[in-house]
Amino acid sequence: MPRHQVIAQVTAMLDYIDASDPGIRSRLFDDALSALASRDDIDVRLVPDQEADASGCSVAGGYLADHTPPVLVVSESTSRGRRAFTALHEYGHHLQQSVFDLMERLTQQRDGGLALEDAACDTFASAILLPKELVKQHIGDRGPSADTVLSLWHAAPQVSRAAVCVRAALTLQVPGHVTLLDKNGVIVFSSSRELPPLRRGSDQSRVSIVVAARQAPTRIVDGEAEFFYRDGIRGQTLYAQAGDMGGMTVIVSVTERAAWRKLSLPRKDSGPKGVFRICEHGACGHEFRTFERPCDQCAVPRCPECGQCNWGVSTCLCKRG
Repeated sequence: MPRHQVIAQVTAMLDYIDASDPGIRSRLFDDALSALASRDDIDVRLVPDQEADASGCSVAGGYLADHTPPVLVVSESTSRGRRAFTALHEYGHHLQQSVFDLMERLTQQRDGGLALEDAACDTFASAILLPKELVKQHIGDRGPSADTVLSLWHAAPQVSRAAVCVRAALTLQVPGHVTLLDKNGVIVFSSSRELPPLRRGSDQSRVSIVVAARQAPTRIVDGEAEFFYRDGIRGQTLYAQAGDMGGMTVIVSVTERAAWRKLSLPRKDSGPKGVFRICEHGACGHEFRTFERPCDQCAVPRCPECGQCNWGVSTCLCKRG
């Protein structure tokens, strides 16, 4: 999702709330949940984790537009800061699904605005909780590092780690990610610029920078990252820096010009890497990398040389062309 489109949408969202309810930004900053719960046009509902996770939203919450009034669903077990971020994220959905000018921007997108809407919700929430002036005090013109992300977080202890990551990602000067992982190396939250987004809940425990960070939780770790996407596909090699963020791990990763290095040039091998396979058919044995999804029946992708998956076209039920 192009960053300029997200920024334009969020600017319009902020302009709308400023015009319709002067002073709301300061109330949302002070206590987002209370400020939103006091409104007549929406309802705020705290629910158990499983109900929030079932919503399919990128945060621990959901937006129920078919209720009267519409409901902002927030997981009750998260921290105060995370509840504030989630509530503001869901309020962003409400704004974009109820204000005509904001809705019109979404309809101009190829996917109906799904990606833009969710990215704008994250950015809207972080803009409320972390004003630009505060961010500039901690993150310089070269963009974020794990060290400066942690500095920003310590300066705003009432703000959730997810909100800090989103705000830091907005300062990325080159393609990259700002990613938050739990103690097991599973992504809790990630915000990206000009790279395929990293999926919440994906296991990144084998990524080298994650391994290094878990082995040295008391210091900032500098290294590389090749994040995993679906079916074992690895992303390109990125410069990465990681540090402990209150029992979780924050990683800033970029393609080039890393803020924490004197020199970090673009890499020649800059594309994603497919899963390495060897065709198990005796007459073939072809070695290849593939981005193709595996067969639904045998869970092995088709060999580009002989055209067969693991069971062979005569026995596999996938009926590939």
